[in-house]
Amino acid sequence: TNSFKRRRLDSDAAIRGGGGRWPDFPTDVALAVDRYEISREKSHSPRELKARLACAVRRKLVSGEVGRCGAAGDRGGDVLPWKVVLEKGGGSVRLTYGTPKRVSTAEALRQRSLKDVDETDARRNRDVDRDRALRQYPMEARLSVLSEHPDAPWKLLSVHVRCAPKTGESDHQLGMNRKQMFDLHRIGERAMIVEEAIWKKRRERLAVEAMKGNAREDAKKEKEEEKKSEEGNDGGADNDEHTMTVDTGEHGNINPSSTPSVPRPLHRLFEVTHSFALSLQLEMLSSQAEALRRGAWGGAASAIRPTSGAGAEEATGDGIAVSPAFFFDGSGVDGIASGAIPTIAVMAVHFWSCDDRYGSPKVGDLSSGIETGEAKEGAALATPTSRSKLAQRTDDNYLPKSDRRGEKRLSLCIRAVPMVGLVVSLSGGSEVAASLSAKSDPSSLPKHSHHVQRNVDKLLSSIQDPFQLSMSDALLAATVLCAEKRCHAVVAALNNQKTNRLPTWIHLDVECGSISVAASISYFSNSPAESNPPCILFRLACDSRSGRFVPSFPRSTTLLRLLACSDGSASDIQSLRTAAMTSALRSGSVGRKGAGGRIDGATREFTGRIVRDAFDALSRAVDTLGRRCGVGGDWNDIDAQSASLRERSVVQACRDVRLSLMTCSGIAAVFGMAAIGLKVASGADPVADGAGGPIDDSNNPGTIQIPPLSVHLRQRIVEKVVNEGGDETKRISILEGELLAVTAKMSDENLELICYDVLTATESAQSVPMRLKFMPAIPPKASISTDVFNNENRLPKRHRTEHNGRTKSHHTLDEVEKAALWFESILNEP
Repeated sequence: TNSFKRRRLDSDAAIRGGGGRWPDFPTDVALAVDRYEISREKSHSPRELKARLACAVRRKLVSGEVGRCGAAGDRGGDVLPWKVVLEKGGGSVRLTYGTPKRVSTAEALRQRSLKDVDETDARRNRDVDRDRALRQYPMEARLSVLSEHPDAPWKLLSVHVRCAPKTGESDHQLGMNRKQMFDLHRIGERAMIVEEAIWKKRRERLAVEAMKGNAREDAKKEKEEEKKSEEGNDGGADNDEHTMTVDTGEHGNINPSSTPSVPRPLHRLFEVTHSFALSLQLEMLSSQAEALRRGAWGGAASAIRPTSGAGAEEATGDGIAVSPAFFFDGSGVDGIASGAIPTIAVMAVHFWSCDDRYGSPKVGDLSSGIETGEAKEGAALATPTSRSKLAQRTDDNYLPKSDRRGEKRLSLCIRAVPMVGLVVSLSGGSEVAASLSAKSDPSSLPKHSHHVQRNVDKLLSSIQDPFQLSMSDALLAATVLCAEKRCHAVVAALNNQKTNRLPTWIHLDVECGSISVAASISYFSNSPAESNPPCILFRLACDSRSGRFVPSFPRSTTLLRLLACSDGSASDIQSLRTAAMTSALRSGSVGRKGAGGRIDGATREFTGRIVRDAFDALSRAVDTLGRRCGVGGDWNDIDAQSASLRERSVVQACRDVRLSLMTCSGIAAVFGMAAIGLKVASGADPVADGAGGPIDDSNNPGTIQIPPLSVHLRQRIVEKVVNEGGDETKRISILEGELLAVTAKMSDENLELICYDVLTATESAQSVPMRLKFMPAIPPKASISTDVFNNENRLPKRHRTEHNGRTKSHHTLDEVEKAALWFESILNEP
């Protein structure tokens, strides 16, 4: 208690005496008198201070960078990238850049709901200020001046850089903290101060040189006058020569027009802020790509990647690979010389496998991303034409040599270029940009160009919009574009008449990332074959995740869809047979080798498995061709022989695709379109595996080796006596059936459907039918197409054509009508 009273008395005495001690006060602090207290501005009123400040700010804008750059921009020079707005009664300058977004906070919504009862002008001003407060820009800064001196520098009050992921994405804790904001403010302010200091020093140097030049000119003039007075000559010509000497003499290099007329601190602030904003956006996109790699877009990518051999194409796996954001320093990294390319950082996402044994597909810019007039020169350096001068690797994906994640893959590259923005590059992107830039000539635009344009816009907006950063949307759009390019490359390789020749009845077309397979189907009859428009049988869709081709079928072809999956419900015989074998294996009464069914003296597989294996073989063949074709366009060839070797490998893959494509087209014609037509004509559901195994008819060579599709016409039970050995006999019942079977035969000229009258015998419900005999079913000589298209009660239809003049493929159901009439003529034949 006594010590407390003593400290209390000491503190009171110190306060009364005006003294005191601060033990924790820094020792290096220099106390000084506030300069404002002794300045002239102290005597000004607040209103006069605001007016003087507004005048000083306007004078700085007009006589400084804003006024001069605007005039130079009108003559084709540089323009200021900032949008300049005066605030606080003209006492501060607000600089904004980019497209703003509106924010809806609780305070903002409350302000918007207030009912203003003041005058109309005041209400309008408050609405404008309120709307301005509800907008946030990607880059924003506020400045002012602290002196009325003409050379007073700008004072940076605040600077903000904003970016945000799209809804549903995560920013992965990459938001700016207070230290980063403070460092950005300090670096931006220092850049402005250095710019003004450099300009001030340059102006002083020019003034000193001008004084020295004037002194030398005076001395020279005096010597010339003395010489003239001595010689007594006329000096008119010498005066003219003297005038030329002043303009083009040794001081002629001091040309004020060759240097900026004013310092550009706002431009330097934009460089610093824009570079920081691009780095932050690139880091956020890189983090999102890593999250996708660990999530839905990941896969079992192999760490061992052989450079040659059969396993080279399958070694990369189905998942994506991410090259994280890599920042280049000023001295150059991995062979990229300093100043050769204005890229400060780069990242890439690698997807899909690609055969790059002879070179990788070229990576081209989808958009230069030029945002300011200052960036035209820098953007020219960032174009693919200048990359050949750099010491980069042959895959040309802007990454350093040490990054080998992009081998045997397609790449989506994102570069951060100061004063330009985020430049997006994609494998085969230059061809996409070139095809979309030809808008003046509609005939030169590729088919489904709106589909490509929509995905290009989606890709660019997902990366270049600071408030909608979404790597998942960008990657999905990039894969859709590459799917379109790969489909075009595969179709072009198959339709190449020099190296490959598809049958004339097969028509391939590209439809929004898928290949539609159409065929001109003819019908077996005694009349001459007629040329029919192609009918779409199925499609090969390119998977966005793996880049592989997956067959897809029309929704109306239910039987074909079930058979392609080897579904047991597609064949009742297969379902019963599978159930019987399963029961026998569980009971142990039948061995595994004796569980198979025999028909026509040989073990036969069911139709579902044959159809599934056929389409799986087609998918594998087209996948191999797609990897070797890449995305079409230009390649980074390793040597002079790369193009010929690549063409040879493509030709080899096309041969396998051709055989599989013919087989699958015949299967799709029989179990797809013909199945629907047969159901319409007969009124019964066609069945698979009901007419025995594949039909081998010597009179009709080229028949597809697959069990035919059939429909039951008549059935009866026949009793037979079977000798079981010795004198013992057994009477059994056999189900004999008369069926109408349909199959197809193929050649290079046509695909033709053939019907057979088939007689089968079945011992039990779970046994495989045995074909006893068959014979072709020939329809009448009347033309089926004449009955269809020349009906008096029906208007004739004109076949739709494409822009190149050929007949356009029609839907499956359009061909069903003709097939149904053909089947009906066969069924009605006596």
